[in-house]
Amino acid sequence: MILIWVLAAAVLIGYFRGGRLSNYLQAPLRGVSLPVLAFLLEAAIPLWQRLFGDAWNWLAAEVLVQYALLFLFCFLNRQHRLASGLIALASGCNLAAMAANGFRMPVSPVIYENALFSKFIADVQSGQLYEYALVEYGAPLWFLGDTIPVTILSPGVASVGDFLLAAGVFVLIQQLMKPRTLQ
Repeated sequence: MILIWVLAAAVLIGYFRGGRLSNYLQAPLRGVSLPVLAFLLEAAIPLWQRLFGDAWNWLAAEVLVQYALLFLFCFLNRQHRLASGLIALASGCNLAAMAANGFRMPVSPVIYENALFSKFIADVQSGQLYEYALVEYGAPLWFLGDTIPVTILSPGVASVGDFLLAAGVFVLIQQLMKPRTLQ
């Protein structure tokens, strides 16, 4: 959800800075379908669970494919150094946290401090959100997992990687919208 707000803010600020979305056509991104496919893979997790039953059999493969697509996108668009670097760093942080915790995103105990998260906790504990793992502060790379409570619009948690990703997307939109100079 954070990403949707960041995209909207980036476009709005891009317009205020004199940019235009049409400037994107002058130097379009390469492999733009890669992050879309990665997002669709993640969004389809409930469907995967229904189709294949036990998610543990394929969760690691799904996560690795998802992040390979994101890293490939960053590589193909490396001319946008800062944005691609932030997106790659964000992806690396999230992937490392998940890989260290059975390819599930670790959620720190901070989640127990707010009653708004009781449904989320119940869903993770019941296995409905098996892509998350409730961990203690001693878990491997817990600090890279979902440790930051976000209660704007709906309760959720975010990771450092999520905020780095948002920063990378914001910078990328700004770079794509800026007016190109004639050479």
